[in-house]
Amino acid sequence: MKHLYLYILLIIFSQCKISHPLADITQHQKVTKVIKVADVWSGHPVGFDILDTESHQYIAYYDTARNMCIAQRKPDNDQWIKSVLPTRVGWDSHNSIVLAQDKKGFIHVSGNMHGVPLIYFRSKEPDDIDQFEKLSMVGTEEDRVTYPVFFKNLDDDLFFQYRDGGSGNGITYINRYNVDSKKWIRVLNEGLFDGEEETNAYPNDPLKGPDGYFHYMWVWRLNPIANTNHNLSYVRTKDFVHFENIEGLPIDIPIQYRERRVIADPVGPWNGLMNSTKQLSFDSKNRVVLGYHKFDKEGRSQLFICRYVDGEWINRQVSDWPDYTWDINKRGSLGHAISLPEIRTDGHGAIYFSYSHEKHGSGLLKIDEEKLVLLENMVGKKFSDVEGLPETKIPGMQINRKSADDGRYLLQWQTLPSNFDRPREPPYPKPTELILYELDKQ
Repeated sequence: MKHLYLYILLIIFSQCKISHPLADITQHQKVTKVIKVADVWSGHPVGFDILDTESHQYIAYYDTARNMCIAQRKPDNDQWIKSVLPTRVGWDSHNSIVLAQDKKGFIHVSGNMHGVPLIYFRSKEPDDIDQFEKLSMVGTEEDRVTYPVFFKNLDDDLFFQYRDGGSGNGITYINRYNVDSKKWIRVLNEGLFDGEEETNAYPNDPLKGPDGYFHYMWVWRLNPIANTNHNLSYVRTKDFVHFENIEGLPIDIPIQYRERRVIADPVGPWNGLMNSTKQLSFDSKNRVVLGYHKFDKEGRSQLFICRYVDGEWINRQVSDWPDYTWDINKRGSLGHAISLPEIRTDGHGAIYFSYSHEKHGSGLLKIDEEKLVLLENMVGKKFSDVEGLPETKIPGMQINRKSADDGRYLLQWQTLPSNFDRPREPPYPKPTELILYELDKQ
């Protein structure tokens, strides 16, 4: 009888799924299809884009002659239809391309801009890339455009966010598209962020949270030198007209440089706050979590976490890299010596920062959700592991990737690293292949 009891327990135990907290937030994917899109320019990295709609897939890229191009295919067809748009990228790694589709199926494209007049196209017909119209939007504050972003609200209305002006004196504007009139309308006439001609904001894309709000984090910068970033800040909104701080207090628009009620960490200039290495997320209790890079007391590069607790913002250092300081006393595209691609929570008391470090590799920082202290540096661990994805770099090149929003597709191509937006001397590298990988969750 005793042996029968142990046998039954063994069967029950073998059929139980034993879950490790990390398993709840990581996934293993496998490449199920490889589709070449085109040969592309490889002299410097610039952001490409991928858009999946109900009927088609679209890819935006720069071809071997540096022309902006749009490729289209149906999900069941590996052949691409391609369209070349009348704009050509130079040497600036800021000049990424963004894509969107409105409610009536028209394709919207913007990109190849760093302090230049707005470059914006809309397809003449829904789901059709044969012909595009080059258009303005509202016609004002479109002379020195950078950082284009398309996004949608909870009603699937299309918005466009961008900066007009330069680093240190730019204003962030938001437009809303009316699908019936096919016109763009300025949402905030005076802009969202106004540096009062002394600075400008570097915000993240608005992130839809579990609370029905869209959330923003940003830093201010005094001039083109990256190390003049300062004052990590935060607001939220439901309609992109009315904004509030973490306490729910209304914030006047435009949000001005001297507005203290939005500051999460009052980091001063020359302290390593980096606009490209910051991430907004939520913990298991749906509380806002901010992750970012700045220098520690010894002047070394570290990652920090920030959260609002009992009436005040609390920030903690969560990395402990001993011997590296990222030189950000420069202007132009600085690359990603230290990056913070994503933040996740496992629902079991831990927050995880994914990171890559020029000297110390990549991994996950496991952080105690309540105490906001580092529990473990999980070197080499990833949120996503893709079986069958080539990771061999061409000598001297870097691998660039862009994922589809639903994670089912991944674009990959190789280029030389950024050159601070300056031209390189010829000879230039040969074009590389832009490959689309279809992924299946395992």
